Amino acid sequence: MTGATLLCLVAGAALVVQNALMGAMVARGTGLTGALVFNSLVGLSLLGLVEVWRNGAAFPLRLAERAEPWFLLPGLLGTLVVAASLYGYRQQGATVTVALVVAGQLAAGIAGDAMGLTGRKGGLGLETWIGAALLLAGGVLILRGRGAA
Repeated sequence: MTGATLLCLVAGAALVVQNALMGAMVARGTGLTGALVFNSLVGLSLLGLVEVWRNGAAFPLRLAERAEPWFLLPGLLGTLVVAASLYGYRQQGATVTVALVVAGQLAAGIAGDAMGLTGRKGGLGLETWIGAALLLAGGVLILRGRGAA
């Protein structure tokens, strides 16, 4: 198992824990947006401290010099993912939410790889399509088991 594979598996598990904790924050009265703000502030603070340690206190100026308007999109998309996951967990539970998020990621990932948008070279092999079909079938079974499909 490669380091990237292990990191992705740990990140997937961390998302479940993150959303469960954020759901508990919402239940304590922060509201969905409040939980997202806490989440973002902690992440931003941690990353800011890491960058100050690595590059010195002037890093925000260097970052601002290189910034372009489209640099806002990843943050907006990341916030959408976290917000949708948190909302999904509260409305339909972790299993259905994860199945739907993974299905969306898989479809976009296949399209991105096929179009060369991700830096991947070459076509998609039979194993990719079989794996995608199995993941899709698993998602359908999960949804049907929950009465959602």
